[in-house]
Amino acid sequence: MGSGENPPNPADEGIALFRQRRYKEASEKLEKAIDLEPEKAGLWNLHAQALANTGEYDLALKSVEVAAALDDANHLNWQLKGTILMRKGDLEESRKAIDKSLELNESSVNYTLRGQVDYSLKNYDEAMGFFEEALKRDPDNPLANQMKGLVLFIKGRHGEAIPFIEKALAVGRSETLEKILEECRKRSETG
Repeated sequence: MGSGENPPNPADEGIALFRQRRYKEASEKLEKAIDLEPEKAGLWNLHAQALANTGEYDLALKSVEVAAALDDANHLNWQLKGTILMRKGDLEESRKAIDKSLELNESSVNYTLRGQVDYSLKNYDEAMGFFEEALKRDPDNPLANQMKGLVLFIKGRHGEAIPFIEKALAVGRSETLEKILEECRKRSETG
């Protein structure tokens, strides 16, 4: 390093590693950045994301809780907390966190996440309402289209499910979803 160069910034290094999907290394650099600037909610949030992507859900939850405490009005902190809790299988606490995120920002993503909680709890009517709200905000939301299609499939409304599943598959291939689409087509033809 020359005399005019600045030393590497751990926050910038952590962000770069995160973008490269090197989540373990990113979390380590972000820990160093947090030691230097513990009041930065964004660092805690990104640290939580990196940890969640390594499967360290308990540690990720601790980091996102600090982020939410530092910036209670940022819906992304609550959205991330809800997502981590959903991955951990704590659906009731996930619902509370996502509800808080929805209070702060009625985005298509938040409505989709909220619907996923009810879907996981087999509350299909409630889930459908959230997926429909998500699609009002963003008709091209692939996950909301997929989830609405799955609810319609489960409810035996196969013909209605087809366009939603097709829209989801237009974004990315899924062997399971392709099989469900095929089943919907067969069942809608035979009535």
